[in-house]
Amino acid sequence: MTQIVSKVYHLLGPKDLVMKSETLDTDQLREHEVIGETHYSAISPGTEYAAYIGMPPLRPGKVYPRLMGYCHVSQITHTGSQVTNLSPGDMVLTFQSHRTHVKFQDSDFFIKLPGEHAAKLTPAYLYHLGYHALITGEARQGHNIGVIGGGTLGYTSARMSEISGAKTFLFSNIEGLKEKLRMPGCEVLKKSSEALNGVADKTHGVGLDIVINTSNLWSDWLFALQLANRGGTIVNMGFPGRGQENPDFNPLDPRYVYDKQLNIKALNNINETGLEPYEQRFNVRRNLEHIIDMILKGKLNSDNIITDTIHYTELDAQYLKYASRNHYLLSTLIQWKN
Repeated sequence: MTQIVSKVYHLLGPKDLVMKSETLDTDQLREHEVIGETHYSAISPGTEYAAYIGMPPLRPGKVYPRLMGYCHVSQITHTGSQVTNLSPGDMVLTFQSHRTHVKFQDSDFFIKLPGEHAAKLTPAYLYHLGYHALITGEARQGHNIGVIGGGTLGYTSARMSEISGAKTFLFSNIEGLKEKLRMPGCEVLKKSSEALNGVADKTHGVGLDIVINTSNLWSDWLFALQLANRGGTIVNMGFPGRGQENPDFNPLDPRYVYDKQLNIKALNNINETGLEPYEQRFNVRRNLEHIIDMILKGKLNSDNIITDTIHYTELDAQYLKYASRNHYLLSTLIQWKN
């Protein structure tokens, strides 16, 4: 009997992160199960920070305990007798949580990766979210696109917009953000009345066709309503009002929503995999495969969204660093191999 002890992070409550042990018995592996050893994972700051500090949940239901993380790369070590699509040694990107070892079904979502590039492909899903926001907004080359928020998803949304051929603006009040982001083709502006007035001139009078809002702040929601042009689209990646008091304005003010005939969208619901391209051209698998290709070809540099690299034993301290709000942090790469 061969047993592997997997160390798994669990969040029991706000700022109460513990590591529990789970035993994986390789001799009891079912026909379609695989086991992998984690090499890397990455922090998705918005989701994980919100859970860690105890922000209100997005929907009713049990909040804690919960697992943390979903950007995960592991190397397959054991396969069940009927597994044909994976072999020991394969490196895979999955949606597993932060843990030293994983066990999953061969029918679960995974994408095989070239092992030598595993580290830089770990945060690919964070670029996918920005790409998916553009698809949701039906972005076209030549569109004028504004992104509100200078965090990880603000960066990935703006970067994907920039390389798509859209004229891209990122709105944030973080000092020195343009230098931090390293996106020379994206104009970084303060969230201000001057920026509102200046956008028309910078877009030859057209304004912003699409506004991608990555923020929870009501003030940023109002800014999004003001930014979008007549007939424009707002795509919500953030959750306006989460953790906020009720606003002192009407968030559906008719002078914006009605008079401007705005389209307000959440991210489109898409399947992870399975549907044929003619049924749903863009799904999670095809989007991620596209992102991975762009990283491997050097069109995207995932290092630009990795602010820190840590050992997995430092995860609690890293969450506290995010919670302090004293540092400019995008994603963090977590190394699991000693």
